Amino acid sequence: MLWIWILGSVSLAAGHRFDFIRDSEDIAEDCPNMPDTKGIFDIVDLTGLTIEFNEGYVSCSGEAKMMWEDVEPTDRIAGYGELFKFQRGTWQPTTFFVRVFNFCERQFDNNSIWYDIWTRHIREEDRKCINHYGHVYHYQPFDVETVNDFPTNMEGRHKIVIHLDAYDKLNVKRRNAAVCFQISGEFIKVK
Repeated sequence: MLWIWILGSVSLAAGHRFDFIRDSEDIAEDCPNMPDTKGIFDIVDLTGLTIEFNEGYVSCSGEAKMMWEDVEPTDRIAGYGELFKFQRGTWQPTTFFVRVFNFCERQFDNNSIWYDIWTRHIREEDRKCINHYGHVYHYQPFDVETVNDFPTNMEGRHKIVIHLDAYDKLNVKRRNAAVCFQISGEFIKVK
């Protein structure tokens, strides 16, 4: 579900409306050429989550179980998400980049960009950080719009890439705990 905050956060600026059409039926894909990282399905069991991709929105309900091995509940989770555009035969970075020094402190912060899109739909009693192995998030049913406003032309192929790392109590990066996943697709102008 982490990818949802990236997709939804882009609607912060007014302008032209674009719909994001995914390339794959999967919720996300592993990052290519990064064999030492885990993917989304390595850290979250989504078999209890119902996700329906509709025209203009994604509907979610059910539960997700955290399965991130090699981390501890006391670890600091740092990460970043960035949007790339496919131009001239290669993926080029865009100006959209979000970095979080301590995700656990911000995961349920109602001022965070992902709160309205993702974490506010997790039941209050389930609000623990993503670094709690075996913890289950029960979701109240919710929708996320895939049509968003942008101040500039966003037409074309894009991908959202999310990286996460865990750091122990001594602020040492955990080995074998890096995560990278992406969602690729195309922005189509709708208005």
